[in-house]
Amino acid sequence: MKSKDFIEDFGLFASLVVSMIGIGVFYSPSLVAKYVGADGWVVAIITGIIIFLIMYIIQHLMRINTYDDVVIILKNVYGSILGRIISVAYALMLIMALAISLRVFAEMITMFLLNNTPTEVILITLIFIGMYLSRGGLANVVHFNEIAFWIMFIPAILAFVLTLPVADFTNLLPVFTAAPKGYLQGSFELLFLLNGFSMAFILIPYVKKKERVTKILRRSSLFITVFYGITFILVAATLSVGQARNNIFPTITMLQSITSKTGFLERWDSLVMAVWVLFYFTAFANTYYFSSYIVKHVFNLEDIKIASIIFIPIIYVAALYPDSVIQVRNLNSGFVRIAFVAVLFVVIGLTFIISYIKKGRAAKNEN
Repeated sequence: MKSKDFIEDFGLFASLVVSMIGIGVFYSPSLVAKYVGADGWVVAIITGIIIFLIMYIIQHLMRINTYDDVVIILKNVYGSILGRIISVAYALMLIMALAISLRVFAEMITMFLLNNTPTEVILITLIFIGMYLSRGGLANVVHFNEIAFWIMFIPAILAFVLTLPVADFTNLLPVFTAAPKGYLQGSFELLFLLNGFSMAFILIPYVKKKERVTKILRRSSLFITVFYGITFILVAATLSVGQARNNIFPTITMLQSITSKTGFLERWDSLVMAVWVLFYFTAFANTYYFSSYIVKHVFNLEDIKIASIIFIPIIYVAALYPDSVIQVRNLNSGFVRIAFVAVLFVVIGLTFIISYIKKGRAAKNEN
């Protein structure tokens, strides 16, 4: 495995960040505001801590198992048959979450950029582009993430700066007015949207300097926390809490509230929105690759290209199943999220506990 290590520090950092920051940046302020009002930044901090802890557990789980493939680890822990079933369930759970976010993304593009383009066209285009990128292998995915990181966040920073003159930060007062349950519910909503942390399973084994992984995980978690925290603060400061709650895409509404008469900044919000398509596509492509990677290893397929093709009809049908984006949001609060947490607990939490116990017993037997 060491001879195959090729991921540099920035490659791991960029891949984790772009995998997690996706379409949620556009509509998560609405979901979170329903629970905590203008205190979305508190939810961002809580969720950032949870994400770091999850990735930290993943790192130790991989280290205990000598950085084996995640499918091999699950088979070693639960047995060949049950391990394969859990692996497939994990991949399908991520694909379902991916399909939900894809439908939201398609609705956003139809609403703000391509008004006359059928939703089906947007869906199938993104699916095939994601499939094409995943077919290139992990090295291509990581290099794409490194490039996309700068293309994504330079316009984002510009957008934040241009929002400051129209922001009214008194909208954030008073703070800590929500019930503790509201902060936990908001964190749960945001954690579901940031499911790209699963990429750590296939990235960490190929990192060159594994002694620096913890530091990179901490930096990526901090970056995501700050980015989402600033987004929630600016949305609350630019819009009222009521607007943030009732608007499907409050971040876009915030961008559209900014006007500029300078030449090169004319309709800058549309330009930024076009660039921010990458925010979704990078998360989509990485999750698509991860799920295809699992299926390839579960069924011992010769090429990941075959695995990536399998998911095309599944994603397409699941994305088209809801009648509207409102129904999509209702799905988020139902079975999909509960199943996601259950699978997450088994794949990460329970697997880590069992692996740790087995390692302890092995060490005692050696002594």
